[in-house]
Amino acid sequence: MIYFDSSALVKKYVVETGTDMVLGLVSHASLRATSKLAWPEILSGLGRKRREKGITEKDYQKATETFVTDWSSFLIVEFQDELLLRIRKLAHIHALKGADLVHLASVLWLQEATSKEMTLVTSDGQLLKAAKTENLKAIDPTS
Repeated sequence: MIYFDSSALVKKYVVETGTDMVLGLVSHASLRATSKLAWPEILSGLGRKRREKGITEKDYQKATETFVTDWSSFLIVEFQDELLLRIRKLAHIHALKGADLVHLASVLWLQEATSKEMTLVTSDGQLLKAAKTENLKAIDPTS
């Protein structure tokens, strides 16, 4: 089972370093998961790329439509109260941004809830480091 944070998942919709690996992981994963937080993060990132002229209006429209269509193919981890306790513990240990704490707590919760090994895919160096500290298998698609 593979969990994608937003820094990795966006590579499915915009061609950049790591896109080929993300596309391969998405297509071969038996189960793909992410946090509900990925919805605003991906849409925000795509909008920013359009405004900064990193992608054309046409590519932006295509990327957002594809993302919205793909959303139902992911197992979505809801932002629930149970995650808050885990986030609090993780915040004490790791120097992560709030969104990264949500992703780390979500993938760890999912691994515990399913009793299946999860792989976190992230392009965020701090999150990658924290995941490894938590004995979580992690992949940086840009390396």
